[in-house]
Amino acid sequence: MKSRDELYRLAREWASDNRQRAVMEAKRENQVIYQALPQLVQLEDAARRQGSQAMLAALEGDTAGRTAALEEVAKIADRKKAVLTGAGYAENALEPRYTCPICKDTGKAQGVTCACIHRRVRTLRRQEINQSSPLQLSDFSTFSLEKYPNAVDPQLGGNLREYMGKMLAFAQHYAQEFSPESRNLLMMGSAGLGKTRLALSIADKVLNLGYDVIYTSAADLMSQLDREHFQESESPWMDTVKEADLLILDDLGTEFLNSYTTSALYELVNHRMLTHRATIYTTNITDPGVIQSRYTEKIASRILGNCKVLRFFGQDLRVQQSLKKG
Repeated sequence: MKSRDELYRLAREWASDNRQRAVMEAKRENQVIYQALPQLVQLEDAARRQGSQAMLAALEGDTAGRTAALEEVAKIADRKKAVLTGAGYAENALEPRYTCPICKDTGKAQGVTCACIHRRVRTLRRQEINQSSPLQLSDFSTFSLEKYPNAVDPQLGGNLREYMGKMLAFAQHYAQEFSPESRNLLMMGSAGLGKTRLALSIADKVLNLGYDVIYTSAADLMSQLDREHFQESESPWMDTVKEADLLILDDLGTEFLNSYTTSALYELVNHRMLTHRATIYTTNITDPGVIQSRYTEKIASRILGNCKVLRFFGQDLRVQQSLKKG
């Protein structure tokens, strides 16, 4: 799990590598073109001379001389294009082919971070989430209501498919209107009812909006924090999950608790509450009383008291699909 700063560093390195590769490829291709069209070399020499004259004129305050030299540079550029196109090349054949034409792979456009860097960061975060989550990131269209029985569920006391349709609509609205200060969500229900899939669908939309999203299972996070504590090393994982715009803490209740991990969980939950950063918890625990008994009062009250609870009902969808295939 990488911090946002680490992802931006990797994205800038990616852009720099792309730029270097584009420049080197252009040099190799230009050598071939220059050999085929030696007149281009003469034109470039002429353009350099006119450019030097323009600089000299500017230093001497000769505005007319500078303008004339620059006009000649433009005419030479047009002649170069004519030579290239006449020989069957594109008029920009001598220029590097950058991955991003806006910033030319510098990572900056008009003094600010280019959109290509932000896109690359989102791609890296997506890859990270897909590697660590049991399901791939997917949009809401893959959340199929057809998997839920179009019948009354005994626990729910109502039509399950209609209920999940309302749940899906809520999640779509939550994601569309997301801000880091959005309300926390606690998705409760037995295994295999779609909690993680719905959370990852929210994550997909929130990533597309340009926010940073971290996904981790509670068990993986607490294990990593415990290892770092035992090794007496710094804890970049804690800093990363603390500061994410949206944290998805999956499978709450599966983590191993000891005095340190309990303290770390409280630190995380409390920090995100105080700094108004949104968290989505999923858990197979169906009884809030179990959360109160499993965790300290401070942790339980912060989770239960600061979340909108979304309850999932029904039977394990994966088991039902398996039985149908069988």
